[in-house]
Amino acid sequence: MSASKARPVRPGGANPRSRAQRRADTERLLADERHLWLASGGPRPHLVPLAYVWDGGVITMVTRRATRTARNLLADGVVRAAFGSATDVVLVDGTVELTEPAEDPADVRARYARLPLDPARVPGAVGVRLTPRRILAWRSLAELEHRVIMDDGVWLT
Repeated sequence: MSASKARPVRPGGANPRSRAQRRADTERLLADERHLWLASGGPRPHLVPLAYVWDGGVITMVTRRATRTARNLLADGVVRAAFGSATDVVLVDGTVELTEPAEDPADVRARYARLPLDPARVPGAVGVRLTPRRILAWRSLAELEHRVIMDDGVWLT
């Protein structure tokens, strides 16, 4: 391929980020974004966008108790959350706990108030608390080899 027809390098393609940089970028993304895609298993796998709040250790969401997502989470309790774009991927695998919002501590209820589906205003809502166990992050093929930045709940940096 001639120099005039060279393909542009996508962000992160030429020089892969270190795990430490990917961790910092991931923590910033988790803090700044407000929506994720949540995949749940169970008898009928399901993928749904949800608003969330990150407190630095747990991803807090709310859904209605009658949804397929809630049923799947009760049946299985293991999920994958997807953030970012096809050129800046963050995947979080973890376990979830469904909670009764009225019984949650005040700090968790304060996080709910920052979500569109606040249980204080929406009857039939249930809290969903995702604890990350494994996090993968990459922007290009150059970062695939070391894409795991958290394993078994421990950051690898």
